[in-house]
Amino acid sequence: MPFTFYFLNNIRWQDYVDIIILAIIIYRILLMLRGTRTIQILSGFLVVAIFFYFADLFNLIGSTWVLRNIMSSIVIVFIVLFQSDIKNALAQMGTTTLFHDAHLGKSSNILDSIYSVCEYFSNKRIGALIVLENEMGLGDYYSGATKLNAEFSRQLLVSIFSPNSPLHDGAVVISREGLIAYAGCILPLSKEIDISKNQGTRHRAALGLCEESDAVILTVSEETGEISIAHNGELITQSPNYEIKSKVKEIFAKSKKTIGP
Repeated sequence: MPFTFYFLNNIRWQDYVDIIILAIIIYRILLMLRGTRTIQILSGFLVVAIFFYFADLFNLIGSTWVLRNIMSSIVIVFIVLFQSDIKNALAQMGTTTLFHDAHLGKSSNILDSIYSVCEYFSNKRIGALIVLENEMGLGDYYSGATKLNAEFSRQLLVSIFSPNSPLHDGAVVISREGLIAYAGCILPLSKEIDISKNQGTRHRAALGLCEESDAVILTVSEETGEISIAHNGELITQSPNYEIKSKVKEIFAKSKKTIGP
């Protein structure tokens, strides 16, 4: 009997379940790694593994001994290098279900209003940092912030970022329920060294938060009036070929989440 038919005849229903579970896990891991520096680090590990193979093949005793010791402690190395990614993955597993509830989420009207406020800030050269909460909670970043839990309104958002407001230097968090939840939040700064010199602390804070969570962060530069979006470890400034408003709606449409009732 050919091997293929033998294999198919002996596969169990548990094997099908096993394959489906593994496929879901691998898919979720790839989604989390997409657009992050983790892919580059894993590529470096792949190069080391290939070098180790050839070192062993050609009997390079010194190189083989060093690489074998490195590979033997690979678990510890992974935990040290990917501690933030592991934390994010566990947080997402605790907040994300396989099937999203289409009734939860953010209304298109609120997203439109938030963007129109950003355009107002851009025209007036008022700096702003607005965080749109996604599936992951942001409780770790509320320490020292002012809790509002106020119904969303353009006027309140404008007053918070007024230069005379004591809260204008921090970030505002818009919750999944569409509330202006917190103001004056201090966000973690990104350690990315390639960030543009034209982008200041607000942009670095936006990039820092999106490296640690699935939040969408809108930034308005008070120097240039540029509107930027930070998501999934990437910071992009609006241009004639890239509209921030459409990108925000696209992100929440993909996750089937919306802001507000």
